[in-house]
Amino acid sequence: MKTVAVISTRGFGVFRHDLLIEPEQVRFVGVFSEQDSANVSDTERAYFHEIHVVACGLDDPSYTESSIVDPAATREIVRRLVAEAEAETGSAAENVTLHCFDERNLLLTAELREEFGLRGPTYDELLPYRDKCLMKERLAGTGLRVPKFGHFDQDAFAADAAACLDAIVADVGMPFVLKPVDAASADGVYKIFTPEEFLALPRDLGRSYEYEEHIDGTMYSVNLVTQDGKTVFGGVTEYLVNSTEVQKGKVNADINLIDSDPRVPRMVEFAEIVLDALGRLDGGSHLELFHTKDDELVFLEVGARFKGLAGLAAMQENYAVALLNLAFEIEAGVRSRPWDQEQMYCFDAVIPKRPGVVSELVDPAIESDFAIKWKAEVGEEIGQGASLIDNGGTFLVRNHDYEVLYSDFERLAGYEPIRYED
Repeated sequence: MKTVAVISTRGFGVFRHDLLIEPEQVRFVGVFSEQDSANVSDTERAYFHEIHVVACGLDDPSYTESSIVDPAATREIVRRLVAEAEAETGSAAENVTLHCFDERNLLLTAELREEFGLRGPTYDELLPYRDKCLMKERLAGTGLRVPKFGHFDQDAFAADAAACLDAIVADVGMPFVLKPVDAASADGVYKIFTPEEFLALPRDLGRSYEYEEHIDGTMYSVNLVTQDGKTVFGGVTEYLVNSTEVQKGKVNADINLIDSDPRVPRMVEFAEIVLDALGRLDGGSHLELFHTKDDELVFLEVGARFKGLAGLAAMQENYAVALLNLAFEIEAGVRSRPWDQEQMYCFDAVIPKRPGVVSELVDPAIESDFAIKWKAEVGEEIGQGASLIDNGGTFLVRNHDYEVLYSDFERLAGYEPIRYED
């Protein structure tokens, strides 16, 4: 029997256990932080053989960081799983696999694979997909357009913020973007449009940052699944707004482009060049880029994971492909039957949170079918969303008619889902 250990619920919720060809031959083990364990559904609890709840890896985590698992506790759980597999089968390497679709736990998962001799990406193989400076450095010589960037000098900033600003502007211009080198979901990202915004920043940002040129363009994500160095699935989604705009109250909707759209093959090829430069990894990947008004593609960042939130659920319905099952088949040899539900064009959206008391929750005025999962309620006082994960809700929009669906996507540009008391 194979033991499949999943670290963190994030990105896992759309797995179709009912599609497994031999479910009795797979033992699922979950390792989740205390905060994250609340996200385990009743359906998942029914097929997990073991669920381990460990402390969060941070003493005072933000909502976005709350899924980080305690390394020591997680290590001991994996150690026991490996010992049990070796006692039962004589080989843990063939019968135990570790999986993670949560950006913040990817490197720990890689470290544990190396430590216990399990297959899958190692720490060094994953690092270029986590370190935003390293990934851009690796793209030198590919011919792809990469924003100008540099390492943010925290000491220089604390000593003389004005001089630090002058040096950054001389390098990449104004406006520019500050982001943690290991950020995800727009967590901790600052767009700097004026000197006053920069000088108002805390003198200690609390983590390693980079600065990079601000690119004006439409954002897209390219989502690939790789097996043995080859692309076995490729799709492109268009963003209604850039991710950091969600913090300002804009709905973040991502529509999956129809395969006949000429943007799709061009952007898939762009992503494949990036993955080849970084070192192709089996499984899912999620790359973001800009398409400028001058018809230029500009790299933003890439992760060795699928899209998060409702994005992966929308992709699976839109393409009628059980993408997470496909990843488990590639990474663990756990086979599944094909997608068995009706194909419908589908996109997802994230509802922003702003500070205030909620007076009304407003459904979108669109023609397509939609389903909303609200995370706010009337009368509740809510705070500013710190990232895409810290939101007021998510929703999926579905339609058999792609043109109607795309029109509804564009209508959401003016949609205000949460109204607040004056």
